[in-house]
Amino acid sequence: MHSLIDSQYDSIAVLDEHGVIISINQVWRTFAESYGGSAALAAGVGIDYLAALRRAAAIDSLAAAALRGCEEVLAGRQTLFSLEYPCHSPDRERWFECYATPLLGAIKGMVVGHRDISAHKLAESVPKEHRFGRRQSERDLNALLNSVSSMIGYWDRNLRNRFANHAYRDWFGIEPATIPGKHIREVIGEERYRLNLPYIEAVLGGAAQQFERAIPSPDGHSVNHALARYIPDIINGEVQGFFVEVVDVTPIKRSEQALQRAQELGRLGSFLIELPSESWIGSPMLERIFGICPTCEHTVSGWGELLHAADRQATLDYFHQVVAERGVFDRQYRIIRPSDGTLRWMHGLGQVECAANGEALRMVGTVQDITERKLAEEATKLLLDENTRLVRQLISVQEHERAELARELHDELSQHVTAIRAFAGAIQHNGGHDREWIKAAAQAIEDSARAIYQVSHRLMEGLRPNILDAAGIVEALASLLEVWGQQHPEIKWRASLDHELVCPTAPVRVAIYRIVQECLNNVTQHAHAKRLRLVLARRQHGDSLRLLIRDDGVGMDVGAPHAGFGLAGMRERVLSLGGSLQIRSWHGAGTRVRVLLPSVEPPAKIVVGSRQGSIRP
Repeated sequence: MHSLIDSQYDSIAVLDEHGVIISINQVWRTFAESYGGSAALAAGVGIDYLAALRRAAAIDSLAAAALRGCEEVLAGRQTLFSLEYPCHSPDRERWFECYATPLLGAIKGMVVGHRDISAHKLAESVPKEHRFGRRQSERDLNALLNSVSSMIGYWDRNLRNRFANHAYRDWFGIEPATIPGKHIREVIGEERYRLNLPYIEAVLGGAAQQFERAIPSPDGHSVNHALARYIPDIINGEVQGFFVEVVDVTPIKRSEQALQRAQELGRLGSFLIELPSESWIGSPMLERIFGICPTCEHTVSGWGELLHAADRQATLDYFHQVVAERGVFDRQYRIIRPSDGTLRWMHGLGQVECAANGEALRMVGTVQDITERKLAEEATKLLLDENTRLVRQLISVQEHERAELARELHDELSQHVTAIRAFAGAIQHNGGHDREWIKAAAQAIEDSARAIYQVSHRLMEGLRPNILDAAGIVEALASLLEVWGQQHPEIKWRASLDHELVCPTAPVRVAIYRIVQECLNNVTQHAHAKRLRLVLARRQHGDSLRLLIRDDGVGMDVGAPHAGFGLAGMRERVLSLGGSLQIRSWHGAGTRVRVLLPSVEPPAKIVVGSRQGSIRP
C-alpha cells in the first residue's frame, strides 16, 4: 500500500469502510490544482468519495460502473477493480485508468487510484507503422537532445519536471531518469531556486526570460558560467509550463575576464556608437577611465561635456568630420573626470561602419588613458629644453671664463712682461755705466716677475686648486672655508670634517670641492643666511662619503627651473660618480644639500680652525 501511496505518477486516495477519504498523495493534490478542482478536492481528506460517485452515476454510465466496482471491493467480493475512462479538455484528449483494491490487515477500507494513460491510448489509435515511426522519431530526438552539452528540460506550471536531458547529470550530478516528477527546487537547490524565482514567475506569466548564473560543479572544485533561457509553453493562450535551455558560457566568460584584465593593464576601454541616435555603450573599463557611472548620459553630446574646454569644439568638429567622410577617428584629447575632477589625456581610435547604401551606421573603437605617457613626454621635453638651456649656459660660462682669462693675461701679465722687456732693453742700451740705475732696473724686473707668478698662481688655483693634490680634500675645504669666512664675517659657520678621511680619486676630490664652492656662492648671493653648517665624513656603515651643507636662509623652490648652471652642475657631478644628491628647502627656514659618494678610504690626519667659525674632527 505504501508503494502505491508514494507513487510519483498515480493520483491515490485511501478510503475508510464507509467510502470517506482519509489520506491522499501529492500527485492527487497537484492533479486537482492543475485541472481546476476545488480546494476541498485538493485537500481530499474528509470527502465522501462514494457519495460523489453516486451523484455522478445518475447521469454518467462510467461513473455508475466505477461506483459498482468500488462497492464490490469494499464489500470484499472483489480484490481488484479497474476501469478506463476519458477525461478530455478543450486543448487535448486524455484517458485515465481508475483502479481500486482493498486495504490489507485489520483496517477496513480500500485504495483508489487514477492513472493517466493518455499516451498509451493515443499510441493505440495510431496505425502500427505510424507508431513505429513516431517511436523512432522520439528516440532520435532524445538521442539528439542527450548529445548536446546544454541542459534542456521542460517544467510544467506546477514546477514539476517532465523532461531532462543527460546534461543535467554533468551540471547537477543527478541522474536524468530520476528527475521527471521532481519539483524544480529539488533539482537546482534551494539557493538557486530563490535566485531564479523572479524569472520563473515571469515565464509562467508568459514572458520569455534570459539571464546568467554561476553554477558550482557537482564536486565543488570549479564554477561554470551559464546562460539560461526560459521559454513559455503557451497553448490556447494559457501557459502550460516552460522550456529550459542552459548553455555553458564559461570559455566566453573567461575570455571576457582575460580581455577585461588586459584592458585594465593597458588602461584601454572599448565603445560602440549608434550614429543615427548618437548614443553609445562602453565597456566597464571605459566608464572607469572616463570617471562616469552607468546612469550618466551616454551620447556624443554627453561625451562632449567631458572634454576639456580648450579641446571640446575642435574634437567634436573632428568627430563629425570623420563620420561625414566615413573615415577613421584617431585623436588625442583631454577630459575632466567627473568622479574626481582630474585632467586626463585620452587617445581615441574609431572606425565607421556603413550600410550597403553607404549610410553611416555605427562607430566602433577604443579609448586609452595616456596621461602617464603624456606627462612623461612633457617631462622629457622640459628636460630637453633644460639641457639645451644648460648647454647654452655652459657655452656662455666658458666664453666668460675665456674672456676673464684673456683679460687677466692682457691686463696683468702683458704689462709686467712689457716692463721686463723695457728694463732689459734699457740695461743693454746703457751698458754698465750707472750701477745704481742698473740695480733699480733689476729690482723692477724682480717685482714684475713676482707679480707674474702671483697672477699665474691665482689663475691656476681658479682652474684647479693645487691644495687638492698637495694636502687632500679636508685641508682644501678648511682653507676654502677660512678664506670664505674672512670675506663674509656676517655669516657664522661651523664645520665637522673627518680628519682621517681620504678621497682616493681626483674626480671625487674635485666634485666635493666644487659642490662646496657652489653652495657657498649660493649662500652669499641668494640665501641671506646668518648661519651655515658643513659636515664631511664617512657613513657609519659602508665606504661611502657623506657631505652635508645646511643654512638658515630664506630657502628656494627646488622644483622650479633655475636660470643658473650651479644646481644642474652639482647634480651632474654627483651622478657621474654614481652618487646621489638630495636638495631640500623650506620657505623661510633654509636649505639642506645632502651628497653621498662612493669609495672613501682611511687614513690621514688634519684638524683645522678659523677665526669666524670652527672646524672640528
